[in-house]
Amino acid sequence: MSSQRQFFAAQTLHAKCLSDVYQLPPDSLPSLRDSLVNHFISHASDSVRANLENRPANRPLVTRLAMAIAALAVQMSWHTCLNDITQNVLNTHPELGPAVLELFRSIPEEADSNRLVLTNEEDLWSYRDMLRNSSRIVLGLCEHAVQSTNSQSDVATTEAVLSCLQSWIRIVDINPQLIEQTVLLPWVFELLVDSTNGGFELAVDVVVELLRMYPSDRRGNEGLIRSIIPRAMALGQDDSMSGNNNNTNNSNGKLSPFQKSIQEEDEDGMRGYCRIFTEMGESYSSLILSHEEMNQGALVELVLRCSAIPDPEIAGITLHFWYRFVMGLEELEPFEYRQIKIDSFVSQLTQLLSICTNLLRYPEGVEDLSADRLDDIEGTRNYFADTIDDCCRLLGGDTVLRSSGSALEEECHRVAALPQNRQMSDWQGIEAYLYAIQTISMYVPSDEPQVIPFVMGLIPQLPTQVTFLRSTACRAVGKYAPWLGRHPSYLQPLLPYLAQGLSIPKCAYSSAVAIREICENCHTMGDAALQLYDGIVAARDVQRGSGEEFVIDLKNELEVLEGVCKAISTKLLNDPSISADVINGYISHLAQPIIARLKGIASPEYSASPKQIAAELSRLTVLVQHLRLPKQSPLSRSDFILSLMRESWPMLDAVSKKHPRDFTCGEKLCRLHKHAMRECGATTYAPLLGSLSEQTVKNFSLSLSSPYLYLASICVSEFGRNPAYSKLLFDMMANLSTSVFNSLRTADDLTSHPDVVEEFFYLAGRMINYCPSALVQSPLLNSLLQYAAIGMKLHHRDANRGTLNFLEATVSYSLKLRTASALDANEQASMAALEQAIMKEGEPLVINLAQALLGDLPAYRLDHGSGSIAGVLFYLNMLCPKLLLQWIQPPLVSAPEHAKSAFLGSLQKQVSRRDEFNSNVRKFTVVCERSRKLQNSGDERRQ
Repeated sequence: MSSQRQFFAAQTLHAKCLSDVYQLPPDSLPSLRDSLVNHFISHASDSVRANLENRPANRPLVTRLAMAIAALAVQMSWHTCLNDITQNVLNTHPELGPAVLELFRSIPEEADSNRLVLTNEEDLWSYRDMLRNSSRIVLGLCEHAVQSTNSQSDVATTEAVLSCLQSWIRIVDINPQLIEQTVLLPWVFELLVDSTNGGFELAVDVVVELLRMYPSDRRGNEGLIRSIIPRAMALGQDDSMSGNNNNTNNSNGKLSPFQKSIQEEDEDGMRGYCRIFTEMGESYSSLILSHEEMNQGALVELVLRCSAIPDPEIAGITLHFWYRFVMGLEELEPFEYRQIKIDSFVSQLTQLLSICTNLLRYPEGVEDLSADRLDDIEGTRNYFADTIDDCCRLLGGDTVLRSSGSALEEECHRVAALPQNRQMSDWQGIEAYLYAIQTISMYVPSDEPQVIPFVMGLIPQLPTQVTFLRSTACRAVGKYAPWLGRHPSYLQPLLPYLAQGLSIPKCAYSSAVAIREICENCHTMGDAALQLYDGIVAARDVQRGSGEEFVIDLKNELEVLEGVCKAISTKLLNDPSISADVINGYISHLAQPIIARLKGIASPEYSASPKQIAAELSRLTVLVQHLRLPKQSPLSRSDFILSLMRESWPMLDAVSKKHPRDFTCGEKLCRLHKHAMRECGATTYAPLLGSLSEQTVKNFSLSLSSPYLYLASICVSEFGRNPAYSKLLFDMMANLSTSVFNSLRTADDLTSHPDVVEEFFYLAGRMINYCPSALVQSPLLNSLLQYAAIGMKLHHRDANRGTLNFLEATVSYSLKLRTASALDANEQASMAALEQAIMKEGEPLVINLAQALLGDLPAYRLDHGSGSIAGVLFYLNMLCPKLLLQWIQPPLVSAPEHAKSAFLGSLQKQVSRRDEFNSNVRKFTVVCERSRKLQNSGDERRQ
């Protein structure tokens, strides 16, 4: 048989041993086990001979057979497997030591596999207890393998021992005293002395697992920790560190393995030692923060040296330690002790700040890198920036700013001293310091007198052609907008710098955000901001007339427009003497160009693209959201928005018809109406509600686009509490329902429009929550319940959630009426209609819920949030327990008997606590899930 076929057979056996063993008679399992073991011995022996005969060995086949035996051992509760294999395999075939170690490595891994399917979960816990109690056998085998071979030459045995150790340490809770006493502990650290040793990376993995699984804050680990610390520290501390000498260029003393790897630029060594020291710092954080003096600073220094490795990928390994370190220091109590500990680490934190700033530097040739690589670099820079932020929380913004500002000045002097032809290419250092300074802006007061004036004076002098530097400089301007608000004299050279950046694609967004932030924080920006935006509009109109694509992206223009609206609002609100004519002039200046363009687009003869329509709707939305008016204005803000919407209403209606099925246009239009409604308030906006509901129904019938359903939901939430609008809202709901029912008739139709299903049922749920009477007393409720029975079957998370949200709202409202102390005539009619509808339409819904619990239908929302399977069942059980039992029992006939009995018993008890009910539902579904896996495995086997 070919090796490929043999491997496929072993792979199939492994899969069967994981999930299909229950299909075999129990008395056949020993013979299957013996057969597998014999195959394992045969093929492992062949691999040994292959090495001697210098031919390829089929190691993957041996590994897969080991996994199959390990999986079968769990299934048949083979508690003596370790002893049996040692006696029957290893003692009779000592040459198979590495293969047996591989088998022993697989034993805990298969017991921990999420693919393992057992008929009785209790057997697994018993088996894991056996592993814990038998760990001495595995350690003994590993010791024997190490002592009987030369680890320098027998790399295969070394790697087999290390892999086995790592697996057992990670999965099995081995007694730490056993690890402390074993000769394997010093042996592993001996391997770590030289990164060229065979098994070095696996030895790193073993030590990392040891540190992770036996932290210092868990009792019983003290002895093991005392054994690990000196050995681990010896890997990093050279003679210079032992003598408390910070000189890392030690030429006389012996270099530690870690320092040697740095000196030789050994990437594997640096990464391995960095992983060990970082994990050690995280696992032993309670010792580092202890009040006892244990030379904790030495470990922090080692992690700091790891952070200083020039490779950002390796240095980044340490960042989670620094995050936990800072968090740990901040949580120390009392405050006095906390400050003492922080002071003791000031030196390391200051060095860390400098290290992280250096690691922010872009690499040489960054301009030529791919977009994906740039994204990776930006992600790494964000992580280092977060660490600088962490330093700020402990050292204070002033300290960090002074350090970064001083370094920036030195870097500027260094670059200025370079020949002119080199200055343009040596910008990375300046950019890194600017990036660090903008990172800590929230910790810097707005009256800072030294560093920020230097930075703001420097930025307009920076080379304009370097886009990465310019983008960071623009962000820094925006972050320190509150400071500029207190020092407006610095704005004059900065505004042209930002305005020019808008036309540079790689700087445009940073420039736009900076302009918006300045407008928000600088009270004198009103007219200047308006002039800036006028320039953008004029440039856009010129380019549109020439047929060219406008260079400023809409997203960036909207950022600027938002800033302009806020700047004008601040100017108007802060000047009580400003006249009504001036206020009207500003309103007209901002609004009329948008209205004029919208009017042109809406005209029948103009062929507007969806992109053009969406752009004007977005501009109008920004105006509605962010333009505020003073009290002395002839129009209140609400009246201004209402007037604006009335003026633009015919145009909005016209543009919605130009591309009725375009989703983006519909979404932008609905977003405009939503913000106008909310900014106005229900009372002021009420005159437009009728027209809005008509337009919403009409547009939805033409487009079948979900944003219109969402807009209808907003109308319900804003006006639903007022009985005066109940009929109007119900009519809107009924008309929208007609469009949905007529357009989405089959399950395939619903599947093709999951967003419509989601928003439609959220709308129905809001009707129940805000203005239920008209809906629940109409025949539409029955239709909605029937439609929900279809919607529940959709394999779409959001659509399923919307459906369940409606059902839970309906049943809970019925229960609310049933348990109320007093009801008026309308509420009594609603209760009767609700109960009648539930009795008539409830059974199919409950069948669907039961099938979801069994796994035959989607169960995306089992027991959390508003709208879940458990939530609907809970309220049904409180409302009509006998009916629920009658409906749910038939579909549960295939459920495991013991789980079904327990679940139905919990329903009969009528559990009144939601969390307890949810727990019962979860337990039932876990058993059903396990049963279904067993069933599916059997079906696949028969096929």
